[in-house]
Amino acid sequence: MKEVKNNRGFSLVELIIAIAIMAILVGIVAVQLIKYFEKSKIEADRQTLNAIYATITYAAMDPGVLKDPVSKQLIDDMVAAPMTLESLEGYKTSALYNEIIESLKWPDLNQSTYIREFVSAHAPGSTIYFQYKGDVVNPLAMWITKTDSTGNKDTSWPDPTDYTDDANIRHCISIY
Repeated sequence: MKEVKNNRGFSLVELIIAIAIMAILVGIVAVQLIKYFEKSKIEADRQTLNAIYATITYAAMDPGVLKDPVSKQLIDDMVAAPMTLESLEGYKTSALYNEIIESLKWPDLNQSTYIREFVSAHAPGSTIYFQYKGDVVNPLAMWITKTDSTGNKDTSWPDPTDYTDDANIRHCISIY
């Protein structure tokens, strides 16, 4: 006697339901991955900013730098008002500038040099600003204008060069 096997496979409806469930799951995972990737880019920019921050902080504390009158004046200027990183290009003869360039291993501090280091969402013309705050634990405030620290890629906030508004600065990628 022959045995009858019931090998019908999947129906078309079952196959469509399985594909729909998989598409929904892939969509959910993709959204989460995109957020994760943007946050990792923000963190990479924050690490770049940290490296610049540490370089300027340590260079400003170097006894050899402090003996240089041009560097001493530059450090005093950092207290008076925020400066852009590229404004240090005007002090190429200073020990501070040379220490920063040597530590970062960059050819200069022009915007075109450091903009290549940014990987997160940023608008054209993003600039690195810093100001000496005098705090022992965190002596500098440093931020990248026209960036978004939230991962939403919103670079349309008011220009964070308004130093009186901490919210503007904190919206940017910053060390504050």
